[in-house]
Amino acid sequence: MNTDEARQSRISKRARLILAATALVAVGSAAGAIAVAATRPSVEMAPLTPVAVRSLTNSDSIITIKGQAAEMYGNKFILADGTGRALVDTGRGGEDKTLVTAGQPVTVQGRFEHGFVHASFLIGPDGKVVSLSPMGPPHGPSGPHDERGPGKDHGPRADGPPPPTSDAPTPATAPSAAASTSAQ
Repeated sequence: MNTDEARQSRISKRARLILAATALVAVGSAAGAIAVAATRPSVEMAPLTPVAVRSLTNSDSIITIKGQAAEMYGNKFILADGTGRALVDTGRGGEDKTLVTAGQPVTVQGRFEHGFVHASFLIGPDGKVVSLSPMGPPHGPSGPHDERGPGKDHGPRADGPPPPTSDAPTPATAPSAAASTSAQ
């Protein structure tokens, strides 16, 4: 191989390496943009005009209802308007039980699913808006609302069954124990 061929070979290897690196950066950038777009919450606006409680139907759409808080149940309350009553779940944002008091007029924005309203916003009689949770469909286990959260133990929850005791037979020792009792 002469000097010109060696130089062309070196240049073509270098050009191929630069082209491959540029392609990898482009693919990585495109994949990152797709991932961001897929995980970004969608922008949704709630209707400003409240609907009658009687007209609520299970759907994936955002609703607004207005009435009085009739009864309180922890982080849930009954909202009553002239047409009916609806159970409103305020989620973790309502666990301190100070968001709404019985008899208080309130406007709720959220989703009506499975027979009750999942509230995302509460608007008090003074016009103060309280955001309770991000808008959008609920996330599953290990989602943003999972009590374990990122970086935490993803093993059994505290409300799961207790671990087996050391004196209980394990599946590995149970057959041998049965065999030794049948041999006697």
